[in-house]
Amino acid sequence: MQPFAEGWRRLEAFLTSGIAGSEFTPLRLLTVLVLVTVLVWVTRRVTRWLIEHVLARRGFDIGMREGLGAIVRYVVISLGALVILQAAGIDLTSLNVLVGAIGVGLGFGLQNITSNFFSGLILLFERPIRIGDRVEISGCVGEVKEIAARATTLVTDENVAIIVPNSQFVSERVTNWSRPGTLTAYIVPFFVSHESDPERVQQVLLAAASQHRNVLQNPAPEVEFVEAGMGALRFHLQVWSTEHLKTSGTLKSDLNFEVWRQLAAAGVTISPVHRVLPAGVPLAQRSST
Repeated sequence: MQPFAEGWRRLEAFLTSGIAGSEFTPLRLLTVLVLVTVLVWVTRRVTRWLIEHVLARRGFDIGMREGLGAIVRYVVISLGALVILQAAGIDLTSLNVLVGAIGVGLGFGLQNITSNFFSGLILLFERPIRIGDRVEISGCVGEVKEIAARATTLVTDENVAIIVPNSQFVSERVTNWSRPGTLTAYIVPFFVSHESDPERVQQVLLAAASQHRNVLQNPAPEVEFVEAGMGALRFHLQVWSTEHLKTSGTLKSDLNFEVWRQLAAAGVTISPVHRVLPAGVPLAQRSST
């Protein structure tokens, strides 16, 4: 019993003795760590309840809800941490030197992390991209699933998650296929032989487009006779749809099948020359490719 009491007195003395001669004891440090952990956990639960119940019932879209929830979480954690430190008896004015040293460290060693954090705040405030948007950046195409403090998560059509640093969305060129709306133009190129009648080809392309259930008639499909090249006559079929934002390949495949069938029935020969062009660029910008 005596060794146990002696060990307890030593532990008590250690926990209540000041660190480096200050009034801040290991017991206070442990208390601060526990309270901060509880603060983070409670804040996460409360903001999730705020996003899924309060803001959802008021009609906010998912991007706005996630953005407001993240801002509330950051503010509450920051203020709560200050209150916890003050309640623990820590003189915050004495931390000026430490804060200055941390600032220097952020400016050098943590420059990328700091840049990503503030870029995340810019994304939340300006909202150039939102949760659920389909975007393309650095050759990656996917749906925005999460905008966190450091990075944004995209999920591709193959159900693969891609983690993109927030700073890339601020400093690089980003294509947002969901803005300003889901109405999107899709362009499918076709090459036919020189013996083909251009007007007949135009009729076949428009007929094939009008028969697809997800191709809009307003705006109406368009056919452009791009050029009479050395190898073939090149046509572009442009259609509009609101249903194939995530499956543009399916729409193009359906059109290719139907156009091929109708051209064969009309006696038009498909040229072996075939080039696949990316969708989303106006016809006038593609005629030189």
